[in-house]
Amino acid sequence: MTAPPGSPPGREVPYTGVHRLVRRLIEPAQDTLVALLAVAILGLMARGLVTLCAHLISPGFSVPGVLADALFVLLMVELQRLVIIYLRDHHVSVDVMIEATIVAALREVQLHGALELAPLQLISVTGFVLGLGLLLRFGDLRAPRRRVRQHGRGFRAPTPHGTP
Repeated sequence: MTAPPGSPPGREVPYTGVHRLVRRLIEPAQDTLVALLAVAILGLMARGLVTLCAHLISPGFSVPGVLADALFVLLMVELQRLVIIYLRDHHVSVDVMIEATIVAALREVQLHGALELAPLQLISVTGFVLGLGLLLRFGDLRAPRRRVRQHGRGFRAPTPHGTP
């Protein structure tokens, strides 16, 4: 920030220097902590994959256990995506958070078993997941097309004659 209107040009407001200094010191520290979080999530994914493989080859193979481990790994993938988006853009992607919450809710239902849940709990979880799905679909939370194009996903170069 520069000087307020009406003050002589070239003068800075004293507190803006402090803001810049704090931001310059805290942002790299925060990025370091988030990068360490990304490494920890990567470790959790690796541990989840090892557990998944162990459940697959064990003689006491249980489908719910394997599904719970697979959903855990998928949840870690979504959280890893969220951390990567934060490190790249310095903001939290709400649509990825909603996707991760849907996966986590479904994992919990699958882990406890839909048949073992009380009817009211099952209705509540169903409403919760449907609400999140509607928010994701109609809430206009997706990244703008220009950001998607910048990162090379879903972008097709226009052809000279307008044909696909």
